[in-house]
Amino acid sequence: MPEKALKAEPLSVTTKEFLPPSGDKHDYYSLSRYWWPDPNKPDGKPYIRRDGETNPEVEKITDHTFFGKTINNINTLALAFYYSGDERYAEHAAKLIRVWFLDADTKMNPNMTYAQTILGNPKPRGTGILDVRELSTAIDAFGILQLSRSWDIQEQVKLKEWFKEYLIWLRESKNGRDESNAKNNHGTWYDVQTTAIALFIGNSSLAKQICEEAKLKRIAYQITPEGKQPEELVRTLSFHYSTFNLYALSRLAALAKHTGVDLWNYATDDGRSIRSALDHLIPYASKEKKWEWTQIKEMNPEYLVFVARQASIVFSETKYTKVWEQLSSGTRESDKIILQQGFVSSQQ
Repeated sequence: MPEKALKAEPLSVTTKEFLPPSGDKHDYYSLSRYWWPDPNKPDGKPYIRRDGETNPEVEKITDHTFFGKTINNINTLALAFYYSGDERYAEHAAKLIRVWFLDADTKMNPNMTYAQTILGNPKPRGTGILDVRELSTAIDAFGILQLSRSWDIQEQVKLKEWFKEYLIWLRESKNGRDESNAKNNHGTWYDVQTTAIALFIGNSSLAKQICEEAKLKRIAYQITPEGKQPEELVRTLSFHYSTFNLYALSRLAALAKHTGVDLWNYATDDGRSIRSALDHLIPYASKEKKWEWTQIKEMNPEYLVFVARQASIVFSETKYTKVWEQLSSGTRESDKIILQQGFVSSQQ
């Protein structure tokens, strides 16, 4: 994988064929995944929702795909540099960062105003912020690259300025406020993004505030005493979104540790906690129990791999280690998780 990433061409939001309503090619633009043409309208607009069913039209706009590839390659290259010391990996990662975030001709504007647009509906949507949730992992990569001679300190300063602007937009725009108030996984992932960015730019007080508020706003609200997640269970991909939200909560808990807030061990008096949600899902992921809610696609426990791995470290319990081993099965993705956690642990 590192050698493949080393050969990856830099990608940019400016190369897309279709422009957002602003007409600015630097603005990130994507279509909402579960919205389809209305068969009862001549032009199909406004689009209507078919939850859990991806409209292939989303692939026509490349920003989402290009972003995912860019962040994945940056992370892979940074980890390869960290573990090997080979400067080639850091040099190419730096190049990818410059093209996506810094170079005047190719950089993305620090907003997500036109993300997950619904055709025929001009209203701004905060849900599109979810598209770039993996910015939080890229921030770890930025930290690694500071060890390299290929990444200049002035570039790090410029990158932090980009994220400062983006954080202001996240907190002050209608899109951002709506996503902050989202009750389901969207709200959790918003907290992951804002916490990671706040830590990156040195606003530790804001990061701590977000994590402290997450105790009631996310964990206590989203999880029942039995460990169920009602906001996710109403979806047509209820297992997927239950594990997806739990994954986000575990990521938030990992970030919260840097603020002095312990989300892993937080529990309400009636037992609502990250751990109870994990314990609830494990029997279904292990096929000991049959999933009782709507899941229109095959169940994939991939997100529980990370959560179980984290839980095995946090709680030092073999039952979580066994679940981690059972679900991961030595996949390349699980190997990457181990490498990422190895770096994070070394920084604590």
